[in-house]
Amino acid sequence: MNERRQPPTLPLIALLVVVFAAPACASMQQRVTESENRSNTLEAQVADLQANQQNIISRLAALRATLEDALDPIRAQQAFRGGADLRALEAQVATLSEQVRQLTTALAVAQAAAATTPTTAAPTLTTPMPAAGGGVPRSDPDTAAEGAEDALFNSAYADYSAGQFIVAVSGFEEFLVRHPGSARAADALYWIAESLAAQDLHDDARRRFLEVTQAYPGSPNVPDAVLRAALEAVELGLRDAAIRELRQLIAAYRGSDTALIGCMQLDRLGQSLPAGCQFPSR
Repeated sequence: MNERRQPPTLPLIALLVVVFAAPACASMQQRVTESENRSNTLEAQVADLQANQQNIISRLAALRATLEDALDPIRAQQAFRGGADLRALEAQVATLSEQVRQLTTALAVAQAAAATTPTTAAPTLTTPMPAAGGGVPRSDPDTAAEGAEDALFNSAYADYSAGQFIVAVSGFEEFLVRHPGSARAADALYWIAESLAAQDLHDDARRRFLEVTQAYPGSPNVPDAVLRAALEAVELGLRDAAIRELRQLIAAYRGSDTALIGCMQLDRLGQSLPAGCQFPSR
């Protein structure tokens, strides 16, 4: 009597499981690989940002040291007594101050980018995957808004740095319209004034510099804005206004770099120097 053979049910089921599960496993493994690649890329980007940040810190420290050397009270006192060319020293100070300003801004951008760059680990095979048709995770609206804000400001500043002053004014004006409450609003208004001054539009530039002091009295841009408004007054022939504003600057910010430049300007205008311009001997 022949033995009755049982149908190969279990082997068949196992085969079907392997056949249908293999694509799903391969797809999941592909997602894991892609996620790991994205994670590695983000880690590399963060490392680059941190390296850039350290480079900026080093350059900033070097520039500040050079600036302090240029503003050494003994050298400044000798310049006043000896009748040396103050214009050259003033130009050096102004150039170094602007480089410090630019590097400070670049450092802040690098720090913000390093802080907000995600570095989450790649999911494992046990991590639930998004269901088919599920939405892609969206970025935080606040973070996206800040990124757009910074991009608009940086674009306008790049135009200024490239000598595209008309375009820069337009960009900074747009920034103020879109982001009137931004922490960088005072900066935008200041660079509008600088862009106007670069075009020899002295009346408009002076008005915007004064607007910085009135609209943003607590801004660190105020001392520079007061100085620049006084210099624009000189260009416009408003000698008395310039002298008054320079004296106010020196009294309000005695001992600062900006006050030192104000002293130089008063000396150039043939004015007696106030007590704030007297540097003690060492």
